[in-house]
Amino acid sequence: MTLRTFTVPTEPCADSVARKLGVFASDRMQAAAWRLAPGQDISARMHPRADGLVVVLAGRGEFQVFETAEPDPAGCYVPSAHYPLDAPPKRPLPEPGRHEIGPGSVGVAPAGLYYGLVNTGDEVLVAVTVTASDTSGTSWTVRAS
Repeated sequence: MTLRTFTVPTEPCADSVARKLGVFASDRMQAAAWRLAPGQDISARMHPRADGLVVVLAGRGEFQVFETAEPDPAGCYVPSAHYPLDAPPKRPLPEPGRHEIGPGSVGVAPAGLYYGLVNTGDEVLVAVTVTASDTSGTSWTVRAS
């Protein structure tokens, strides 16, 4: 394998949705860089057989882990080739464990727990997420507006 490096864009973003940049994928690991404007989030997600890792490079936010109860299955969806964008209606999620994060913070969610990231600051939040590639049962949630 060839050594690979990448630079995560940190310039401000004015997009109406969080921006994801896939930076690496193999049969053992996948990594993505995220830029979230104030108020944007990475929807809560759960990987049944892969731990999730979030490293914050810039900005401030909240790492959320749903430690006591899974989100309601009626508010969750599993993306697939046949079901890529037709997610269920947005709905409130149960209260997560909330952990303030900033530059240099690392959040870890064990396999089987839902977790998400919200930009609670007033500037762009830049983060890198990493999971093992066994995401066969990965499911995402949809948040209420």
